[in-house]
Amino acid sequence: MTTPNHNPYEQVAIVGVGEAQTFSPLTRSAKDLAVEAAMNAMADAGITNQDIDGVITASPSADPHFVFSALVAEALNLNLRLTTSIQNAGASPCIAVMHAAKAIAAGEAHTVLVCESDSRGTKFKGDKIQAMRAARPWTDDFEDPFGLTVPAKYALIAQAWMYRHGKTSKDLASVAVAARNHAMRQPLAPKKEPLSIEQVLASPMISSPLHAIDCCPVFDWGGAVIVTTKERSRDMRQTPVRLMGAGEGHSPYHLHENVQLPPLATRMSAIRAFEMAGVSPKDIDVAQVFDAFSIAAIVALEELGLCELGKGADLFASGQTGIDGSMPTNTSGGMMTWGNAHIVVLPEAIRQARGDAGVNQVPGVKLSLAHGIGGPMVAACTLILSV
Repeated sequence: MTTPNHNPYEQVAIVGVGEAQTFSPLTRSAKDLAVEAAMNAMADAGITNQDIDGVITASPSADPHFVFSALVAEALNLNLRLTTSIQNAGASPCIAVMHAAKAIAAGEAHTVLVCESDSRGTKFKGDKIQAMRAARPWTDDFEDPFGLTVPAKYALIAQAWMYRHGKTSKDLASVAVAARNHAMRQPLAPKKEPLSIEQVLASPMISSPLHAIDCCPVFDWGGAVIVTTKERSRDMRQTPVRLMGAGEGHSPYHLHENVQLPPLATRMSAIRAFEMAGVSPKDIDVAQVFDAFSIAAIVALEELGLCELGKGADLFASGQTGIDGSMPTNTSGGMMTWGNAHIVVLPEAIRQARGDAGVNQVPGVKLSLAHGIGGPMVAACTLILSV
């Protein structure tokens, strides 16, 4: 360990987590999914809607709504001092927790609900990639119009990584296989049959070198986290989880504006989080990282400092990301199992820190890491958690 920098979140605690039922036969809106997740998080914390005075939501893309946080707050009948929505894609949930902690530390709120939800599985029909592009509320003059979809951007990052480290598509495929091994323990996982490297490589090519199973599925989702003061947490149901360190990192949005691939956002966010916590990557016991694409999970482990550069795929291939491995990673199965649910990293990281992750629990967890990425690795947030 190292000497920690000042932690502005010393009087902040995370006290509740919840998810929506993701494979319901009903077609539900992003608001409905957020409300269900929020109700479950409140029950987990042992509080009611009257105890919440802040809401921060991630903005859904398949079911967009202006002032989405206010829509969720209205449905939950909340009396708020603070409300906002964040659009940093996959980094949004972790950034929202960090911003909730900032608001609480500043006295702007005392108990903040953070939630993310979307109905991409039911709302995006046919070609999911084109549907996602059409749903975007922004324009791009330089890359998207020329066919550089999100999978294509991650494919470029993968090509650069493979060239630099002498790797192949087989190395990428190890991520999906490791995720499936975790998914096989999950009672509600959509797919629990064994998966092989050969099956990943035989799946259709999406954008070379990424095959279909190198990309996460597209489902509906909803998740929520409750952040409060350390003092209030003493009266709540669950063991409070401390935010030991937190950091954001940002790189240019367009890949062609970055000095290297992958962009440096994850590395910058990790440096700031570890410095605040006064710990090093070798002190982390379990990690939940962004894995919408196989290359994202590999590069995340490397850029977070959890393994050497070029060695991320080796951890997945050798089984070291399993519960009994040297670096347990994405122990719930991650986005590779549950779909484009960016917030999936948070409930699992928090439960791991509390020691109540059930069949996923890694023994003896002292430090749990959660990580999110926005866009093609150009926005990132790293959180370090402990009880």
